[in-house]
Amino acid sequence: MTTTPRVVTRHELQENRDTPGIVRRVAFQTDTNVLVEAHVDGGVASGWHHHGDRHVYAHLLEGVAVIEYGAGGGDRLEIDAGGFFYLPPGVVHRDVNPSDAPQRWIISFVGAGPLVTSMEGPPSA
Repeated sequence: MTTTPRVVTRHELQENRDTPGIVRRVAFQTDTNVLVEAHVDGGVASGWHHHGDRHVYAHLLEGVAVIEYGAGGGDRLEIDAGGFFYLPPGVVHRDVNPSDAPQRWIISFVGAGPLVTSMEGPPSA
């Protein structure tokens, strides 16, 4: 952990492409917080997953988004550009870009443990 302020430019972000159509660029990472900028191509949906004991705080800069969750994936949040959302720890969900236009996010994962745990899908009711 550093004791001085730091700036990270767009060219210094560390890229992660573990999901086709989704590019995550890490700006800052500690044991208890990961801050990323994410770009999602139009029409892309992530697989079902959760973030363990981490809280997720996100801001959608561009595009529209749907977060599917709940019993059998039957619940959903709809987010427009400029919107913020919070996802509690352990919520099984998937991220969907329902538009042909790309999305751009700023996401903070707060807490400890694995960042992503993939699942077959959310449990049924």
